[in-house]
Amino acid sequence: MRDDIWHEGLETAAILLCDPKRSGDDWRLVVREMHVVPPAACLVRTATAVVVDPAFGLPIEKKGRVEGLSLVYCHTHPHQTKHVVFSHIDDHAEIELAKYAEARIPGIPHCALVFGSEAETARRLGTEETVKVTDIPHETASTYDRQIRAFGEDGQSALARLRLGVVGLGGTGSVVVQQLAHLGVADFLLIDPDAVETTNLNRTVGSTPKSVGEPKVSVAARMIRSVRPDARIEEIEGDVVDEGPAKRLTECDFVFCCTDSHASRHVINQLAYQYGIPAIDMGVVVDASGSTVTFAGHVKALEDGEACLWCLNHLDPKQIREEMMTPDQRKADPYVVGARVVQPSIISINSTVASAAVTMFLSMVTGLDAPARFLVYDGNRQRLSGVVAERNPTCNFCGPDSPAGRKDLEPLPVRRHG
Repeated sequence: MRDDIWHEGLETAAILLCDPKRSGDDWRLVVREMHVVPPAACLVRTATAVVVDPAFGLPIEKKGRVEGLSLVYCHTHPHQTKHVVFSHIDDHAEIELAKYAEARIPGIPHCALVFGSEAETARRLGTEETVKVTDIPHETASTYDRQIRAFGEDGQSALARLRLGVVGLGGTGSVVVQQLAHLGVADFLLIDPDAVETTNLNRTVGSTPKSVGEPKVSVAARMIRSVRPDARIEEIEGDVVDEGPAKRLTECDFVFCCTDSHASRHVINQLAYQYGIPAIDMGVVVDASGSTVTFAGHVKALEDGEACLWCLNHLDPKQIREEMMTPDQRKADPYVVGARVVQPSIISINSTVASAAVTMFLSMVTGLDAPARFLVYDGNRQRLSGVVAERNPTCNFCGPDSPAGRKDLEPLPVRRHG
């Protein structure tokens, strides 16, 4: 904007039309249109003053009133560089301008913005209330314009800064990373021990028949890069129940648990509370064993103050024990019986649950208004409901006597080799 209106010797002015978004007690104004005042529309234009013909502003202000947009009146101070302040003349002029703007478009904030050659200062029109100005690169602003209108430039910046761990790149995990890439997430740690099989092609987003035999993490990484070529992606073709991959997750800012094993969910559950790294666990169940097919799912936030998976009895100690065994240990244990049963899976159901998880993530990191932290999906009735999750005050995994918050002072419940 400065480049568009700047003149080395004369003051210049512009009027911005902005989308006003309220978030709690705060407002965010996202610039929609900029109207630079041409020299012919200036009644006065010197090195220390600019007066705009009211006829120039009338159609702009009318559009703002019709569309409910905020007005931001801008001008330059050619004699100021990094220390930019409004002048007494500005203070005086804004009194009547603020009354006019409030009368014309009431109920939303209007602002003033003054540019120096290297900095700028903004305030609510006619007041001393300062306003933070954030410059968004043009490419980022245009690509994520519709999102920024929803959760603001601060929310978009948060998405770009986070390092996200995604464990499990199958039915739900592949949908999660695809959506995260489109949202603007740029730093991924992907963990999955498996390769794509023919029976995975119906539900692993990003896979094609040529992907059979390829690590799932590589398929996911390729898909992310197709959306976001500049993404930083680390692939770990390993099991999160092993010590190495689990410890790498502690470098992340947020973790998505997209696995279907109790052992991996146990590890991520404890990691979330022990290291204070928020996580989201999700699961899908399709039961075709009866006369009718039933399908359901859940999405659960794991963070300080929220019930953990053990509080909700979502984990089976016997199954965790078996899944933690090495293949040789499993063969030698007389209590491990039978092979794992292959479960049905449908991509649309996985996508419903994964989308709910990503929206919960947006609520947790951008402030998007979606406060539920435990969602239950009843597929047959097509209902997605927020449910109260009661904490167990004496829980051994998230309670006061648990490893919660102790980070490296306690070992993670992982499978160690050697």
